[in-house]
Amino acid sequence: MATIEELDDKTLLELSGRTDAAGVLSVYVNDDPARDPNATAIDLKNRYRELQRRIAEEGPADRRREITEALDRLAPELDELATPFESGRGRIMFAALGDDWKMRLDSQMPVPNRVVLDDGPFIHPLLELLDEGRPAGVVLVSGDGARLLEWRLGRMREVDTLEQEEQEAPHERAGQIGGGPSGQYHTPMREQRQAREREWGQRFLDQVAETVTNLTGERRWERILISGGDPWTEVLADKLPEQLTDRVVRDSRVLAGLDDAGLLAAVTERLHAEHDESERRLLEQVREAGLTQKGALGLSQVAGALNEGRVAHLVYDPEVRYVGSIDADGLLYAGEETGTQPHTPEPRLNERLVERALATGARVSPIEGASSGILADAEGIGALLRW
Repeated sequence: MATIEELDDKTLLELSGRTDAAGVLSVYVNDDPARDPNATAIDLKNRYRELQRRIAEEGPADRRREITEALDRLAPELDELATPFESGRGRIMFAALGDDWKMRLDSQMPVPNRVVLDDGPFIHPLLELLDEGRPAGVVLVSGDGARLLEWRLGRMREVDTLEQEEQEAPHERAGQIGGGPSGQYHTPMREQRQAREREWGQRFLDQVAETVTNLTGERRWERILISGGDPWTEVLADKLPEQLTDRVVRDSRVLAGLDDAGLLAAVTERLHAEHDESERRLLEQVREAGLTQKGALGLSQVAGALNEGRVAHLVYDPEVRYVGSIDADGLLYAGEETGTQPHTPEPRLNERLVERALATGARVSPIEGASSGILADAEGIGALLRW
């Protein structure tokens, strides 16, 4: 079974395409340490009972009985998900009611409490989690050295440590400035030492910048948080190559002295704030691109671009259930649009949009509130195009 850190586009594509005749149960549990653990369990039970009540009132009797029995079998696992003894703050379970298939994931990042029964997995909260939790390098630099860590999905681990080596001082000439014969000047020892320390500091920062650049490529860091106080943060950021400039998150606080828990909390808070800002910038970029040939706005344009494999980055509002159809060739259509082939309504159009994006190598970003904000005129859906 894949861990949440191991999920890639291929795994997500396979997950989004899974179906089960009896249905797939998707459960998201947020075990907030600030809340009473009983509150989480009660909320989850209430959602589950409401689902069971609706199932008992809908559809043919045989199907109602089959689904009800399957939900009863899974009830103990839901109780287990809500216990404080389970690992991870955010817990996720997908379970097919008819087949013997199940997947459980956990993360240190929160997820919304959800209980959804559909033909396939309800993956949009998972996509949001993966988008916000994408890997980041964390560089803590000071006069003594640098710690390089990796933050991913709310967890952090140390990757490398660089120490600034003490070098033997060269001969230092004492004397007063202007203290020698006419035209000759001697530099005081303190000024020599300061100049030497600046030179050593610059060499050390060059080494740190080179290491960060290499790790960014190797570990696919999409963000690089640099914390070194006023003396070091900007200097190190300026030493990174130009192609990494857009990934740098500057934090002028001195985080190096924090304990592990305090450091994780501070880094997580800063990266969450950066993520919110990057989502706003992305929505603005999509809107501007949509006014040219570089973007698509609205379900009709996005579906057409996905059919042609032109989408580089799909953005949509997961709170909106988009309406459309699919034809015999698998092409997607918005609303009442039709093509030359027979087509049928697609009740899970959101999932089909995501599948098509993943299958063609596009990046996917669910952004809640997109339909009521910057992309309101486009129903919260748009795309950046490859061509």
